[in-house]
Amino acid sequence: MLRMLFNDPRRNDQGELKRANQSIRDYIQLINDIPENERNHQERRYMIWSGSFIRSLDELEQSQYAAERFGERVRSVYLDEMNEEELDDYHRHLYFYKNAIIRLFAILDKLGQFMNERFRLKTEEIKARFSYFTVLRNMHTNRLYVELEEQLYELKEQFNDPVERLRSERNLEIHTINADLLDDLLKAAEAKNGKEQRIQTENIQEHLRDLSSGCDMTYHAARMIFTYITKMAMSSSRYPHEQSQG
Repeated sequence: MLRMLFNDPRRNDQGELKRANQSIRDYIQLINDIPENERNHQERRYMIWSGSFIRSLDELEQSQYAAERFGERVRSVYLDEMNEEELDDYHRHLYFYKNAIIRLFAILDKLGQFMNERFRLKTEEIKARFSYFTVLRNMHTNRLYVELEEQLYELKEQFNDPVERLRSERNLEIHTINADLLDDLLKAAEAKNGKEQRIQTENIQEHLRDLSSGCDMTYHAARMIFTYITKMAMSSSRYPHEQSQG
């Protein structure tokens, strides 16, 4: 979709994104193989819900790609060194970078919601508005669906540092004053006081490395979750909505 902005060819899925999408499609196919008149309401709902993850992962990858491509065009260290074209590319980079972060955590939280309902984890009894990480804590503390929980918990620990930095960025973007606006206000105030301060660009490469790690964790998590659900479903003649835990 966004590759057309750079006259690049369509993406050819590969690596962990490809594996994540395939695991989701395998689960959808498993439900789809049940005769239409035998599918219950929950199975139809899970099929539609699962399909939305494929679209969400695509939008995340596209945002990451655009953030990287626009970031490649930024060479200057300070904003006052940029011409109009480079400044536009810098702002486009920031837009897609922030967009990718918000989408990343939205997907994780939807995965948490999906697991919570699919496995009847009752995380809402611990915290009314819960995140993916709240669901993981619930599974880890109470030893629920241990095989999957251990995979996801190890994954979380592996990517903990970059994902925590991304989460802080997401929280700043959503819950506090926009950092770009704050920079503009500070610059205006300093100029008014006769001591203008040069504004340095964001550390693009460092941010993109963190974003790449966060995307990798998200793709891994989706693959692990849907592979486990498919395996669980195939072990029964019917999807086990009341699967025993542990």
